[in-house]
Amino acid sequence: MNRRFYLLAVIIGVICATGFFYAEQQEHYLAPANPAPPIVTENLFPHPDLTTYKMELYLDINDRTLYGTTAINTVNTTGKTLKELWFTAYPNAFKDAKLTPAPSGAYYSGFSEGWLKIDSLRVNEENASYQGEGIAGQAVLSHSLLPQDELNIEISWRVKIPKLAYRFGFKNGIYMLGNFYPALNVYDEQGWHNSYNSKFGDPFCLPAADYQVNISLPEAYNMVSNGDITDVWAEDIGRTIYQVNANKVREFTLVVTYAYQEINQKIKGHHIKCCFPSNNNDIALQIVEDSGKILAYYATLIGSYSYPDFKIVFVPMKGFQGMEYSGLIFLRQELLNPNYDEKERQFLLAHEIAHQWCYAMIGNDQLREPWLDEGLANWLAYKYLEKYRGQNLPNVNNFKDGINLGKQLSEMRSTQDYYRTAYDGGAAFWLGLEKELGEETVVNILRTYLAQYKFRIATRQDLFSIINQEAPRNMDYYFSKWFK
Repeated sequence: MNRRFYLLAVIIGVICATGFFYAEQQEHYLAPANPAPPIVTENLFPHPDLTTYKMELYLDINDRTLYGTTAINTVNTTGKTLKELWFTAYPNAFKDAKLTPAPSGAYYSGFSEGWLKIDSLRVNEENASYQGEGIAGQAVLSHSLLPQDELNIEISWRVKIPKLAYRFGFKNGIYMLGNFYPALNVYDEQGWHNSYNSKFGDPFCLPAADYQVNISLPEAYNMVSNGDITDVWAEDIGRTIYQVNANKVREFTLVVTYAYQEINQKIKGHHIKCCFPSNNNDIALQIVEDSGKILAYYATLIGSYSYPDFKIVFVPMKGFQGMEYSGLIFLRQELLNPNYDEKERQFLLAHEIAHQWCYAMIGNDQLREPWLDEGLANWLAYKYLEKYRGQNLPNVNNFKDGINLGKQLSEMRSTQDYYRTAYDGGAAFWLGLEKELGEETVVNILRTYLAQYKFRIATRQDLFSIINQEAPRNMDYYFSKWFK
């Protein structure tokens, strides 16, 4: 077996007293020298075509700690001189029982602390000071970065995984690791898009990047992630190492499983993998078959699916029915219950898969404009259910006077306000637009939207420009109904 790309874990003390740190891992990624990165005029940072994450991960199940090193290689495409960098450290949302976004019922054995600690951070081989502010962290640079300067960011970090049934947490031998590592934030004409803690919604603005990841797990465990497993080998110390490549994903997402089953099928040209607890095989199989139909419908409607496969993982999660990631979704285990409402199950599946287009491919700031992805995902789900399940489109009379879709996540008063605005109001925007322009024009709008902003970050003004470009008349009167 080719082990050129391998993991070296160096234990330098007793784990319970001092932990351990990885030795330098750069030799694992040796490759022929690449030409200098191209100069780009698009002021999006980090740029999706120029950004690579290389990560080494080691899971210690004895104290639910994940040790990691990250090397981020990118280019300063901001068009400005940078004196600081900002990161998202989502596990720090779970440090305080009063501030955690997880519902109390998700803490199945009382509050359990989670956190992310940065042990060292270097930029272009120089130390940078790091200060965390909740789930946002700032690295102050020793030297300014000029436009088009290359960046090599090296981070050593540790994550404590709480006993928590949530999109980040651990229960029943299953580690749900969404947004678990320090991630470089987006910078554009609006400045830094920094995350903050929120009791509801998805407090992220995530850039697309390529990932090369080595994951060391105890041999009794398996793993599911976005991307492809390119190699697997066993160590003689009772651990298994997985090598994964994931390209153009908004985040690297990992689930560590124990005693799970798998279904693998190719449906309508799409490779689909479903991982679930050892029960309800018939329902899991039906969900796989339905997923193939949904993927094919969206691909035909607005544009091809971009990832090599699509994965579904059923997890012990509360607070969400489902959660989207690039090429992968989490679904609550309750959806495997034969008594679960079939219409709701179909809608949830269609909604989460729609996020592969409006979130994974077409990115947006989910803090500033959560309606952009959630409303469109709802509309796409409704269109699928209308065509293949014979369901009527929702009545939008409740929104005949519109609603203020311009609310940021921080301006919403409650979970109910969030869902009514971003999901129901956002879908009503598209249903109303379809009535104004017809389905064919709306589909053309979406095809153009995908073509222009694939793996980028779009704003509502970007969308409005495309709508006005494709519509037979200026639509500003329509937009004003929804943004007050």
